[in-house]
Amino acid sequence: MSSIGQKLLLLFVAVVLVFNCGGNRGKTAGKRIVVTFWHAMGGPLGDALERLIKEFEREHPDIDIQLVSMANYTGLAQKLMGAVQVNAPPNIAQMYESWAAQFYRLNRLIVIESLIKGPDGLSEEELSDFFPTFIENNTWDGKLVTIPFNKSIPVFFYNDELLKSAGYERFPDNWEDLRRMLLSLTDRRQNRYGGTGLVNEGVFGALLLQARGTYLDETEREVHFNSPAGVRAMVYLSQLVNQDSSVYYGGGYESQNDFLAGKIACIQGSSVSYAFLRPHLNFKVGVAPLPVSGKPVVIGYGTNIGIFRGGTQEQIAAAWKFIKWFTAPKQQARWASETFYVPVRRSAMAIPEYQKLIKEIPGFNSALRQIDYLAFEPKSEAWFVGRRVLGDAIEKIIRAGVPVQTALDEAATELSKELSK
Repeated sequence: MSSIGQKLLLLFVAVVLVFNCGGNRGKTAGKRIVVTFWHAMGGPLGDALERLIKEFEREHPDIDIQLVSMANYTGLAQKLMGAVQVNAPPNIAQMYESWAAQFYRLNRLIVIESLIKGPDGLSEEELSDFFPTFIENNTWDGKLVTIPFNKSIPVFFYNDELLKSAGYERFPDNWEDLRRMLLSLTDRRQNRYGGTGLVNEGVFGALLLQARGTYLDETEREVHFNSPAGVRAMVYLSQLVNQDSSVYYGGGYESQNDFLAGKIACIQGSSVSYAFLRPHLNFKVGVAPLPVSGKPVVIGYGTNIGIFRGGTQEQIAAAWKFIKWFTAPKQQARWASETFYVPVRRSAMAIPEYQKLIKEIPGFNSALRQIDYLAFEPKSEAWFVGRRVLGDAIEKIIRAGVPVQTALDEAATELSKELSK
């Protein structure tokens, strides 16, 4: 077979696969309404999602939520964008803001606000129960297009014994004190690092915004992350790795294992990382919010959920019923308790099940206060490219020693081309 023939065959197979796990338009299982749900929840997170969906189905025997796992967010993004191109999306899916912006522009999403204001919608009191930052992050053109699904906050997990042995009774609350602590906790003779996980786009964003810098201008047409504030943020992070040698860069899940083994004193991640750490902990772990030097602001994580056009009216109604149920306070408290995502509604935090969790984890209550000054990365379509080029710049600075200003300028130039399209 020729190379052209092989490519055509692969394209055909890809399209068939997309259609086979797509929208199930009008499909029913007996008398049940089928709602396909594409997601990227794995491990204990996926298990928790499945348990909640089974509970929903027991309460709503006429609805069948069919979960389709895409393993990771990269795979989910690729599949969703491919499915939208051939007009075969699922009924609902997790999505980051930059993806949702594209789907919204293409008119492929049901605007959630139209359902909220419908006969089976939400009252003003219920809607105001959602944290404002989550609502703002899901709003385009003054309309709530998607709804928050799995949201988490940035935190540090630390080995309480190691910190106390170095004279630290509490975790530092500003970045310079953190740097000094990381150095004091580093012991290369014992192959121990002060920290890991904090040289990433999210922490860069926190440092940038705390210094009153911005990723983009207000119109999201000009790049600003290579400003003096951005350079200072990246210089700080690069110094931790390349000058102080107090922070271990990279390693993925291996760094989690090193933290659990006592080879690293603290690890930065999202609150949900605790779901993976907790089963293996053999020492007292503390949780701390990110330090703040300047304006209080940190970058939040996680996706939202959207409803695609193309399903029947029954499927759309069933999808909305599931989303409304899942985001209700009772379910949010359970979801957050099992996964360590944060509830998207204030009232869920007062439910005894979640209050019990807060009290069990030292420092978690303080970390949760970050919701009051949580921000998110840009939600324009172009940020799908922007986050990648920013990540590439960080990699060049840390691994290849490219000067900070040069790497950020190169990233800004590449993103500017995307913004000008």
